[in-house]
Amino acid sequence: MIRLSPLLLVLMAGLPVGMSAQGLLPGCRLENGSLQCVPGLTASPQKQIQVLEGQINRDVQSEGHIEQAIEGLKRFELIGKAREGQLIKAELMLQGGGFDEVHIHWYRRNNQGNWQLVNTVRESSYRIQPSDRGHQLMAVLVVKTSDGKVQRISSNVLGPVTD
Repeated sequence: MIRLSPLLLVLMAGLPVGMSAQGLLPGCRLENGSLQCVPGLTASPQKQIQVLEGQINRDVQSEGHIEQAIEGLKRFELIGKAREGQLIKAELMLQGGGFDEVHIHWYRRNNQGNWQLVNTVRESSYRIQPSDRGHQLMAVLVVKTSDGKVQRISSNVLGPVTD
């Protein structure tokens, strides 16, 4: 039986603490922070290391794609005044490719409460409604990269809205 410290295993496998490692290594699973392997069913230690290194490489590649998507986002900010009836625009400047989908979602909150999705709006501009009075406004850019990863980036906050 191979025993690795939970932190070392998490770092090597790129897995969150508590996540099952079944399927990661033949004949092995993660139990209570240690790798438990069935004798005779496990790969050699060298093969296990290769499998773990392969997983790390895939995670690093995936992280690199997301970082490129974020770097491609040069600017995302709300432009306009927080006044009832005003049109606020979400200005964004994307550079490079690798984006399959780009969506903007609008949110509002009262004081320091929770942000609430404004369900009816999914455009790059938003006309401030009477129901927004006293609330702060924010937009969230949702970017789906060509490899299927989703990244969310929030804009600056405007408000509170006045009449």
